[in-house]
Amino acid sequence: MRLARSRRAWVPSLPPFNPGTSTERMAMLHSHPLRIAVLFVGTLLLASPAYAGGGGWLIKPLGLMLGGAMLITLVLSKIQQTSILSFIAMGVVMGLAIGGYEEDYLLAHFPGLDAIVSGFQQVGIALLLFIAGMEFDIGSITKRARLVLTNGIGQIVLALLLLFLVAQALLQGESFSTLFYFALCLTLSSTIIIRTALDTRGGGDSLQGQIVMGITVLQDLVAIILLAQLLGLKETGGVIVPGTALLILAKLVGLALVLWVLSKYILDPVVKYLTKSPELLFVSALGWCMGVASVCAAIGISPEAGAFLAGVSVGILPYKLDIEDKVEPLKSFGMVLFFLTLGYGLTKVDGQVYQDDIKLACFFVALVVIGKPILSIIFGWLTKLKGRPSFMIGGYLNQCSEISLIIALIAREAGVFNDRMFALVVLTVIGSFIVSSFGHLYINELYAMIRGMLRFVDNHSAPYQVESFDFEFKDHVVVLSYNELSGEIADFYAQRGEKVLLMDLDPEITEFFKGKENSNIIPLYADMEDPDVWEQFAFDKAKLVISCLDEGQEAEIGISQFLKQRSPDVPFLAATSSHEEALELYEMGVRYVIQTDYLASKKFREVFGEEIDKSGSEAFKEKGEEHWKATREIKEGLGEIFKFV
Repeated sequence: MRLARSRRAWVPSLPPFNPGTSTERMAMLHSHPLRIAVLFVGTLLLASPAYAGGGGWLIKPLGLMLGGAMLITLVLSKIQQTSILSFIAMGVVMGLAIGGYEEDYLLAHFPGLDAIVSGFQQVGIALLLFIAGMEFDIGSITKRARLVLTNGIGQIVLALLLLFLVAQALLQGESFSTLFYFALCLTLSSTIIIRTALDTRGGGDSLQGQIVMGITVLQDLVAIILLAQLLGLKETGGVIVPGTALLILAKLVGLALVLWVLSKYILDPVVKYLTKSPELLFVSALGWCMGVASVCAAIGISPEAGAFLAGVSVGILPYKLDIEDKVEPLKSFGMVLFFLTLGYGLTKVDGQVYQDDIKLACFFVALVVIGKPILSIIFGWLTKLKGRPSFMIGGYLNQCSEISLIIALIAREAGVFNDRMFALVVLTVIGSFIVSSFGHLYINELYAMIRGMLRFVDNHSAPYQVESFDFEFKDHVVVLSYNELSGEIADFYAQRGEKVLLMDLDPEITEFFKGKENSNIIPLYADMEDPDVWEQFAFDKAKLVISCLDEGQEAEIGISQFLKQRSPDVPFLAATSSHEEALELYEMGVRYVIQTDYLASKKFREVFGEEIDKSGSEAFKEKGEEHWKATREIKEGLGEIFKFV
C-alpha cells in the first residue's frame, strides 16, 4: 500500500500524457479519448491560421512533431511506456519524412534546418542537465552511506569492467576510450524511469528505494565527471592523456568551488528576491543555466558539465522547492527538445548500420536487463541485505540512462564514437527502456518466481534472532514495516504490556531496537512478504497483525488470504493513503484499513473546532508548539534512524 509522500523527483512532467503520473490520472486519461481527440483537432485548427499566414517554415514541422508525439504518447501510455520513446519516435518520423526531399527543395524550403536542430539539441541537453543538477541530492548518498557506497561503487566498477571486457570481445578493433565510454553508457541507469516506477508503486521511502536513488545520484556524479573528459579526448584525438584529464578535473573542481561561493553570497539574496515573481525567476534560471554553460565553453570546460553544476548551485539554496515549482516547465521543454532532435538525428546515420547491429543490440539489452539485477544480488549478499531488497535494487536499475544518450551524442561529436557505436548505444538504451518499463509492472511477480533461488542471500544476512528475547509466538502483536505510524502502534501496545514483534527489512532499524533494553518491542530483520515468514512466526496465532508496508499491496492480499485459511478470527489491519486501495483491501478481506487521509481529515476537524474561536495571534500557536516539542522528542528518541521515518 501507499502512504503519503512529500519528496520531489526529477521527472519531467508532461501531464496528462506521462505514464509516470498517478494511477488516478492514468485512469482519467484512458477514460476520456473523446476529449483528447477534441484537444488534438482543436490544436491543429488553432495552428492553421499560422500556416496559412506563412508563419515561418519551422512552425509546421515542429507542430507536426509535437502533435504526433502526443498521439504516440497516448499509445505508449496504454502499455505503460515512458513518453521519452514517443519524442524519439516522432523525431525519427520527421527526419525520414524530410530526408525524402531533394537537396535543392530542402535548401529552398527548410534553409539551415540541421543547424537549427543542432541548436535546439544543445539547448535541450543544457536544460536537462541543469534540472538534473537542481535535483542532485547528496543527502540520498549520506542517508544510507554504507549501503549506497558499497552497492553503488561496487556495481559501477564491476559493471564497467564486465561490459568493457564483453565489448572488447565483440567489438574488435575499437580503441580503449571508445570501449570505455560504450561500457559507461550501458552502466548508467535512468533516473526518470526509476523515479516513475518508485512513485507509481509508492516505494520511494522503502529501503531499496532509498538505496536505488542514492546509487543514481552517485552515477550522475560519475557521469558528469567523465562527460567533461570528452572535451579533452576531442582535443587529443580520442587518446587518453593523464595530464589533460587531471587538468579538466581540476577545472571542474575549481568551477564547483566558484559556483558554491556565488551561490552562498550572491545567488542566495538574489533568488530570494526573484521568488516573488515567477516570470523573473523562470527567465533568471534559464539565463543562469545558459550563462554558466557559455562561460564554461569559452574557458575550456564542458558546457554540459557547466549546466549541471549551475543546477547544483541553485539546488543547494534554501528556496529549492519554490524554485522547482516555478521553473518546472524547463523540465518538459528540455526533454522535448532533446529527444525530438535526437530522433531526428538518428535518421542521419546510414540505416544499414542499424540493420547490421540489431542482434548485437538485443544481446546488450539482455545483458543490461538481466546482468544488473545479478550484480545487485551479489552486492546484496556481500552487504548482508535480504534477498528481496537485493533483487528489487537491481530490478529498478536494470536499464540504461537518458544521460547515456547525451554521452553517446557528445562522444560522437568528439570523434570517440563512430556511427556504428553511436547507433549501438542508442538501440541498446531504447531497448532497455522498453523491457525495463514492462519489468517494473511485474517486479513483484518476477521476485516471487525466483524467491527460492535467493535463499542463499537470505541465509547469509543476519539470522532470525527472537529466542534471546524470551518471546512466545502466541497472542503476540505483529507489526510489519517501521515508519511513524507503525512506531506509534507498536509503542501503544508495548506500553500496555503486549509483546510486539516488529518486522522490517531495514537492518539499521532492527539494530536500533535491539539496543533498547526492557522493551516489549522485539525487532526482527525479515522479509515480511515471504509466506514462510508468516508461518514461521505464527501470524495465525497472533492477537493482531498490522501491516504498514509502503510499497504495493500484494503482500497484504497474500497475508489476508493466509489468515483467512489458517485463522480467520485473527484481526488483520493494513494502512494506506489511497481511497482506491482501501476499497481493494476491504474486498480482499482486510478487517480494518487505516486510511491515513481519512483519519487525518477527521482529526483536522477537531483541531479546527478547538482553534476557530481564538484570536489571530493565538490561533494554532499552542498546537504548533506542542507538535514541535513532540517531533523533537521523537528525533531525540530515535537518534540516527529519525531520517528513515
